[in-house]
Amino acid sequence: MPKPVAIILELAVCICVLWMISFFSTLFHELGHAAGYMLSTGGRRWHIRVGSGKKLHDTKSLTVKLLIVDGYFDPTEDRIDTKAKLIATLSGGPAASLVLVILLLILRFGGFTFDSEIIATETIEFFINYALIYNLFILITSIVPAHYFSGENKGTETDGLKILNTIRDRRISGSSD
Repeated sequence: MPKPVAIILELAVCICVLWMISFFSTLFHELGHAAGYMLSTGGRRWHIRVGSGKKLHDTKSLTVKLLIVDGYFDPTEDRIDTKAKLIATLSGGPAASLVLVILLLILRFGGFTFDSEIIATETIEFFINYALIYNLFILITSIVPAHYFSGENKGTETDGLKILNTIRDRRISGSSD
């Protein structure tokens, strides 16, 4: 294979893998909200959006968009009627991201060795490092009490701010990002 073609192919594969890591990390965070919602309310009807921009996939429960810069969990049933249920729903996403961060830290620094003849060890470590940093970013930006600064959630409250406002008794209903 000519070298320019190999470089382009390797770059395309790298971009696809990075997109998939970003997608699954964001989806896992939003599924954490869904788990918190289902455990606290018993509700089973909800919708998750992952990403912004051009729609790639759309079903009753999941919308996937091209640019993975944010996500959104929306319960389609109005079952969140107490502060405890709202806090459980809101904290599910950060809890899921924290679990991923811990697992990635163990994988990265736990003394595991990667011996592969197909993929170089440095490449595997690069993707693990990216996943770790991406999930840390999701965790931190979701728990800091502020407003989101990009994507389709721009200007909306983070999970941390919604939890803080719920504790302060400013509201008892809402969906989570």
